[in-house]
Amino acid sequence: MISVYQGLYAVLCENYPTFSNAWESARDTNGDVWEREFSERAGRLFGFTPNNLWQDAIAGYAEFCTDALRAQVFFERFGRYPATDYLEVTKSCYLDEEYMNRRYLPGQYLSHYIWPHHYKMMKRFSEVLLNAINEPINLFCEVGVGCGMYSLQTLLKRQESKGLGFDISPHSISFTQRVINAHALDTRYDAHIDDAFSRRDEFSADLVISQEVLEHLPNPDEFIEQLRMMVRPRGWGYITAAINAAHTDHIYLYRSPEEVARQLTRAGWEIIDQQIESNYPEKRVEVRPTIAGFLVQSLA
Repeated sequence: MISVYQGLYAVLCENYPTFSNAWESARDTNGDVWEREFSERAGRLFGFTPNNLWQDAIAGYAEFCTDALRAQVFFERFGRYPATDYLEVTKSCYLDEEYMNRRYLPGQYLSHYIWPHHYKMMKRFSEVLLNAINEPINLFCEVGVGCGMYSLQTLLKRQESKGLGFDISPHSISFTQRVINAHALDTRYDAHIDDAFSRRDEFSADLVISQEVLEHLPNPDEFIEQLRMMVRPRGWGYITAAINAAHTDHIYLYRSPEEVARQLTRAGWEIIDQQIESNYPEKRVEVRPTIAGFLVQSLA
């Protein structure tokens, strides 16, 4: 019997062979353990045997990749991201059911395992950084849950934790809840279509997670400060940002990891650990898609 990875890969090769090299590279680089984990996670969400969800997931992944490539070409040509208006992006992306459910969310979910810089960030968060917080994480909040991958990793690795997820997109919330439910973790997690900051007086989190949200915002400084106000004194944060990495809904252009670090410290976070991962190492650093991730602790 073929694994879920092998089945999805076969669908990809048949319909979108242009994107098959990344799947081959991910398997060759990360090995059997990676394939088993990928198959277990993707199987719970899309099914363990061939079905229409496999076709839909692969189509969504291919379109997600195509969107990213087109936006990156635009960025490299003009030196800016295609999108500039947050309200327009919200309408055309986050509130668009067709776009989010058929393209953005399944594509984003699969990219966490297939894109090398995404997988390295997720793996270190799960296996190293969550263990580096050597005190209980009774409550964590993820702000901007996307496809729910980081909430899932936290629930799996920290058995004492309960989580709250927030997003302005009802489709992200539904997809995330589906991910959590597929792993029978719903008794420890609640997802809300809401502005998390308007509710911060209702709770005090031990850990706040914001994974590749900053570049989607017109004013990330304010967002970073609000994140700090959500945690208890000396509470923790895991905050990442995409750098020189265009996509349909990226607005704020970070040019270097140092820019992100300055914003974090300015908002009252102490940087405990940082990780920088890039894709396309052959590209000039100025146009090389990069993620910078920071484990931080509130100074207040």
